[in-house]
Amino acid sequence: MNSEDMAGIRRHLESPGVSLGEYVRRRQMALADELVPRQAVYLDQKFWIILRDVVAGTRTATDEVELLELLRERVASGRAFCPISESSFVELFKQRDTRTREATARLIDELSLGVSLIPFDERVVLEMESFILSEGGRKDLVPLHRLVWSKLSYILGQVHPARTGFDAATELALQKAFFDHMWTISLSEMVRIISASMPPDGDAFHTLAKRLNAGNAQHADELRSFNQTYGIELRGGLDLVAPLAADIVREIAERATGRSMLRDGDEWNDLVRQWHAFLAEAFKKDEVKDALRTLHINTSLHAAVRWNKAQRFEANDFHDFHHAAAALGYCDVFLTERGLKSMVTASHIALDTRYGCRVAADVREGISALRERA
Repeated sequence: MNSEDMAGIRRHLESPGVSLGEYVRRRQMALADELVPRQAVYLDQKFWIILRDVVAGTRTATDEVELLELLRERVASGRAFCPISESSFVELFKQRDTRTREATARLIDELSLGVSLIPFDERVVLEMESFILSEGGRKDLVPLHRLVWSKLSYILGQVHPARTGFDAATELALQKAFFDHMWTISLSEMVRIISASMPPDGDAFHTLAKRLNAGNAQHADELRSFNQTYGIELRGGLDLVAPLAADIVREIAERATGRSMLRDGDEWNDLVRQWHAFLAEAFKKDEVKDALRTLHINTSLHAAVRWNKAQRFEANDFHDFHHAAAALGYCDVFLTERGLKSMVTASHIALDTRYGCRVAADVREGISALRERA
C-alpha cells in the first residue's frame, strides 16, 4: 500500500460520511454524469482486433484506418467513448499471444476511457429492482443509465476487503480507499497482473450449447411461431429470475414491516410462483420489455436461434448475446458480426429499433453509423 492509499484511508477516517454502498453508488452516478455528452460506441471482439491491427500497422485498408482515426478523434474531443462488458474481458483472454492481448488492452484503455458496463447479472438485478419499485409507486428512482457504468477494474463485479480485523470505522475507511485505488487501475495493468492466473474459457459454454441443441431438437415440432418460442424461453428464464424478484420484494417488505421472511418454505415458494406468473404476463407489454431490457434482449436471441430450426447454438453465441444485451440496452452504436446484426435487426425482433441503437457489421457501415449519430 503506497502513501497515496494511506492518505485515502486517513481522509475517509476523518470524514466517514456515507456507507460503502452509497459511496460506490455516488461514484458511479458521477461517472455517468461525465459521460452524458458522449456517444456510447460498443465494439465486439472483431472490431477491437481490427483496430488493434491498424495501430500495429498490420492493417492498412483506408476504411479501417479511417474508423480508428474517427473513434480517436471523437473520444479525444469528448464526443464518444467505447465501453466494454465482462464478455469483452473474457474474450480478451482468448487471445493467447501476450503481445497482441496487451496491445488490445492498451487500445481499450484509450478508447473506453476506463469505462465498462456492470456485469450482465448485476444489470438484470438492477433493472428488476427499479421495475418493482416503480410498480410500487416510487417516483424518485435514479435512472438506470446513471447506475450501469463502472470502471474496468470492476468489470467482473465488485469485491471489497472484509473481516479485516479492524474496528468498523477503520474497515469502512479501508474499503473506500481500496475502492478509490481500484477505480483508477487500467485494463493493461489488470492484464499484466492476472494473465498468468486467468483460467481458460473452458467447456462450460460448449456443454450448455450441446444440452440446448439436444433439447431443441427434441421439441422442435412443438414450435408454431416466434412469439410462442419467445414465451417458452421467457418462462425458462423466469425460473432463474423470479426468485431474484421475490428476494427484492422480501427485502422491501422487511424494511417496511420489520418482519423477516425465510428464503424457503411455503410462503417463500408462493411468492416466487406469484412473481413468475406476474412477470410472464407482464412481458406482453412493451414498457416491461423496455424496463427489463437485459432479460428481454437475451430471451429474444435465445428464441431466435430456437425458432430458426436449421440453426444450432454454438459456444460463442452466449458471449455474443451478452454483447448484444450490453450494447443494445445502453449504447448508441453497436459494431458487431454480420450474423448477430441480422438477428437483432430482424423485423420480428427489431431490438435496434426498440432501444434506439444503430447496429453495423462492417467497417464502412460502422463509419456511417458513427457519423449519423454524431
